[in-house]
Amino acid sequence: MSTVDEKELISAARELGPLIREHAEEAERERRPSKAVMDALREAGLQRMYTPRSLGGLEVDPVTYARVAEEIASHDSVAGWALQTGNHMAWWVSRLPDEGVEKIYANGPDALIAGAFHPPLPAAAADGGYHLSGQAPLASNIHDADWLNMSGMVMDGDQPRMQNGAPVILAVFFPADEAKIIDTWDALGMRGTDSNDLAAEEVFIPSSRTFAMAPEFELGKHYQGPLYKFPAMGAVMTIFTPVLLAMGRGALDEFRGLAMEKTPLGFNRTLRERPVVQAALARAEAMFRAARTHFYDSIAQAWERTKAGRTPTLEEKADLLLAGTHASNTAAKVTEMMHGLAGTSGIYTGSRLERHFRDAHTLRHHGLISANRFETAGQVQLGVAPEFPLVAL
Repeated sequence: MSTVDEKELISAARELGPLIREHAEEAERERRPSKAVMDALREAGLQRMYTPRSLGGLEVDPVTYARVAEEIASHDSVAGWALQTGNHMAWWVSRLPDEGVEKIYANGPDALIAGAFHPPLPAAAADGGYHLSGQAPLASNIHDADWLNMSGMVMDGDQPRMQNGAPVILAVFFPADEAKIIDTWDALGMRGTDSNDLAAEEVFIPSSRTFAMAPEFELGKHYQGPLYKFPAMGAVMTIFTPVLLAMGRGALDEFRGLAMEKTPLGFNRTLRERPVVQAALARAEAMFRAARTHFYDSIAQAWERTKAGRTPTLEEKADLLLAGTHASNTAAKVTEMMHGLAGTSGIYTGSRLERHFRDAHTLRHHGLISANRFETAGQVQLGVAPEFPLVAL
């Protein structure tokens, strides 16, 4: 159980709000998070919420993390997304051997790890490790990273090594200065996330900084707490979904303010006085609240099971994936609804609705929360072997 008080962390996140909002446009313009915001997140300890206490981290529970991330993202989605650099990959580090973990955190608990996780790149076996080569996209916050995480497909010659009928896939970690950043991040939304491509050329990764992407794993001495036994899909959802929830809530609130004053072309009543708008807003609010509550309830229930020492079933893992995917996609849909109700007021770059719309419709396509994951959850529910292997982790 975390010894960190949830209210104190959320209060610390809320206090950063003015600074985050001040630098939001800078992040959009420069296509990367502002240094002032990244420094503030580190100094507040928010980039080590998922780092173990034995290494100087906070080791907070998943519900607390999600609520803090949602608070940060309510001020700017880029800042909410930036939290994954210190936390998402820090959680995955738990599956490395102790030697690899201690190398990554040798300079303290605030090591930031960027990831370009798909597709897996060829990993040629070498003495004591692997050589990795290739290029992968979407390495968010790459210019601020100290370390990198990629995935590798172990090769025997020109063929993938097979185990139990599937290729052997590894997660690999190596210093950021051993790879090249390819400037590709010109996107519809989430423009300030610095999600550029990452290229590796014969980078050597010792075995101590790799682990197999498989349901069976052994936790090292720093990772004996329940946080690191929490299902991987649950941990991932706490990283991604709160950012979209913040967008959905932001769009609802923004439209409410607009509806008080705007009279659309062809009417003599404000938006707030039109029954069709009243009904649409109510439906969107209900959709949003139900999806958000389901998400937090699912995470909280899974956390209680984990603390009790229960090994999660595949169905329970898929339920966490479903809760996060549903909440993420519902938040994006609600954002779209509010943008549509706003009419031309939402098309200008100075409008918060315009920003929410772009960001939501960018992030909703992330492979871990996209609409494709409904198919994954349905496969598990119907007893069909899931094509998406990460659901089993």
